[in-house]
Amino acid sequence: MSAAATATGGAGETAHILAVCRTPEDAARLAEAAKEMAPALAVHTDTASMPPGSAPVFDAAACAQLLSSGAGAGAGPARVMGRVLLAAGEVGSTQELLRSHGAALGDGAVAVADRQSSGKGRGGNQWTSPLGCLMFSALRKLRVTSPAQAPFINYLVCLAVTRGVRRALEGASLPPLDIRIKWPNDIYASGVKIAGALIHTTWQGDRFNVITGIGLNVNNRQPTTCLDALLEAAAGGGTGAGGPLRPLAREAVLAAVLAAMEEVFDTFEASGFGPLEQEYLASWLHSGQELDFDDTAPSALGAPPSGAPGPRTRLTIRGLSAAGFLLGVDGAGQRYELTPDGNSLDMMQGLIRRKIM
Repeated sequence: MSAAATATGGAGETAHILAVCRTPEDAARLAEAAKEMAPALAVHTDTASMPPGSAPVFDAAACAQLLSSGAGAGAGPARVMGRVLLAAGEVGSTQELLRSHGAALGDGAVAVADRQSSGKGRGGNQWTSPLGCLMFSALRKLRVTSPAQAPFINYLVCLAVTRGVRRALEGASLPPLDIRIKWPNDIYASGVKIAGALIHTTWQGDRFNVITGIGLNVNNRQPTTCLDALLEAAAGGGTGAGGPLRPLAREAVLAAVLAAMEEVFDTFEASGFGPLEQEYLASWLHSGQELDFDDTAPSALGAPPSGAPGPRTRLTIRGLSAAGFLLGVDGAGQRYELTPDGNSLDMMQGLIRRKIM
């Protein structure tokens, strides 16, 4: 299936998209982009012009208003993220939409959908897209000094999700949740995965073109759990001091995550990952985690293929290496850099170790 077909949900089908722009300049850019996107994607600037039943449940105008008026470095009139905000009832894939048309839509474009028919997770796996899940993709041109900084982009995105969700809960006067990062790109709460990120990057001269696809369980209680269910449990059965808890608004969560994303990207461009590292490590699940490596196959994690016991090296996770990978230390103090093998779905189960001299 072509990228255009994936973005729309199928060959020959037209996806109807509602667009909200921050400035007249953004609206002019969108008008030109809409010509490129037609006929597979039909762009509307109001719901009245959309065919019956095609308007998204997600309220793009409310989200844009929150971005323009909310607190934080990523909110307000100077923001980049969400300057063009696209919302659809259903598309094939928000990430493929931006991969196909991001150059025309411009830096900061965001696409969100109530449902995706062809969403993908890590390794090309089908991404389940139940109603109530916040599914969006965001484009950012990230200006950095070297393509070697690519590993940190995952960490920036996950940090933005944790920071944004916490702010959204605080802003709605809801109970705090223990939101954690599972390296490299999953988000957990109360021991259960609630979000994942799929990041596509291309290097162009002095910058990365970063398209971040995120699925965050906000109101959908299946297939695992969601923020609403966890908040009800935290409040003791679904009621707070003011009565029953209301469902958390996806619009508020997206606005908070985009504002946080803008903050961490701006900090990284100006100062690298250093100013963000302590907050990241405080949010992840792995400090002090112990991993056993089979010394008969020095790059392998776990038991040897024969199943017979062999010599092992136990490493303790101490943080991140200078290159942006896991840093492990053995009992003698020898440091190792741990990188994914590229084959394992759970990256913590497929690690290659290399001594750091």
